[in-house]
Amino acid sequence: MKKLTLLDGGIGRELKRIGAPFSQPLWSAQALIEAPDFVAQAHQNFIDAGAEIITVNSYACVPFHLGKTLYQEQGATLAAQAAIIAKNVATKANQTIQVAGSLPPPLGSYRPDLFEADQAHDILTTLHEAQDEHVDLWIAETIASIAETTTIAHVLKRTDKPCYYAFTLSDELGEIATLRSGELVSNAIEHLLKEAHLRENIDGIFFNCSIPEVMRQAIIDDEKCFS
Repeated sequence: MKKLTLLDGGIGRELKRIGAPFSQPLWSAQALIEAPDFVAQAHQNFIDAGAEIITVNSYACVPFHLGKTLYQEQGATLAAQAAIIAKNVATKANQTIQVAGSLPPPLGSYRPDLFEADQAHDILTTLHEAQDEHVDLWIAETIASIAETTTIAHVLKRTDKPCYYAFTLSDELGEIATLRSGELVSNAIEHLLKEAHLRENIDGIFFNCSIPEVMRQAIIDDEKCFS
C-alpha cells in the first residue's frame, strides 16, 4: 500500500473561518500584518486535524495583494515572518511536522496573461530568500503557464531542499488536460524534465485549485510523462 502524506488545506479559508482579519486585496496577508497569532492558530488547527506538512502563509506576500508600495516596504519581512511562525508551530508539535515554503503566482492567480518573467523572477527570488532558512521543502503553487514554470524552476535551483510543482488547470474537461494558459500539462512537465540540471530539482508534481475531473485527467497525462 502506498504511503499517504497529509498536507494542510487552504490557509486563507481557515483564517477567515476562525475570525482572523480578512479582506481583499490583502487576503491571507491581513492576518499576518494585523494579528499573526491567528496564523499560528490556523497552522495548529491543520496539525490537529492530521496534517503532516503545513504551508507558509506567504501566498499573498506579493504586489498583487499587498500593492507595490507595501510589498516593496514589507514583502520580504512578511514572508520571513510567515515562515518563522510556521516553523515555530511545527517545532512545538508532538509529532514530526514539515514546513513547506510557498512560491505563489507572483503576478496574480489564474492570470497567465499578466505574467512577465523578469518581474516575476525578482518577486519569487525575494520570497525564496525570505523563507528558505526556515522551511523543509518547497511548493510552487497554482502554476498557470509554461513561462511561469520556467521562472519558478530557475529560482528553485538555488535550494537543495525538495521541490514540488503544483499546476492549476483549465476547468473545461477534455481528453487532454491543459493549464489555465491553454498549454498542455504534458508539455509543461516535459519542459521541466528536458534539461538535466532541472531533473534533480523535481520531487513531485501536484495539481491544485482545479475541479477533480480535470485533475484526474492531468494525473493520467502526468504518468505518461514520467513512464
